[in-house]
Amino acid sequence: MVANAAPAALSAGVAGPLRAVLVATLAALFLNGFVVGAGIIPSDSMTPTLEPGDRVLVDRLIFAGPGGLGGRWLPVREVAPGDVLWLLSPDGSGRALVKRCAAVAGDRFAGETVAAGRVAVLGDHREDSWDSRAFGTVPRASVGGRVFLVLWSAPPGGSPRFARVARLVR
Repeated sequence: MVANAAPAALSAGVAGPLRAVLVATLAALFLNGFVVGAGIIPSDSMTPTLEPGDRVLVDRLIFAGPGGLGGRWLPVREVAPGDVLWLLSPDGSGRALVKRCAAVAGDRFAGETVAAGRVAVLGDHREDSWDSRAFGTVPRASVGGRVFLVLWSAPPGGSPRFARVARLVR
């Protein structure tokens, strides 16, 4: 005679791995949404700093703001010239852009003073970059974070560029 497992034992055997997958998925979604994001650089507008095919990590908390949770317990600060920013495209497409902050509120950019709540951005490859010279300043609220690390690098259809892997973005 073969002993059958009790229904509770069967459900516990399935629930453990299922629960682990659910918790890991929720943790990954939380981290990607609020702490660290990831993206792929599609164009050469930021070369030589970032190249097409670079997989980058984005610190989503660094510009969380001086008030509230971020300002009390996390090392946050305002956007500053020189920061490599991950931001929403001003064309309304929902695409992400990666550009370097050129000026913040009160600074001069293209002969004008940058207004409060706005930033001016430029690509490092000035000859081939769609940036604030074309579309003007962008709302500070469109900045989603600071690009801080090249996690992996391989050009589209090409071999990995190991020299760029785990390189800090400055």
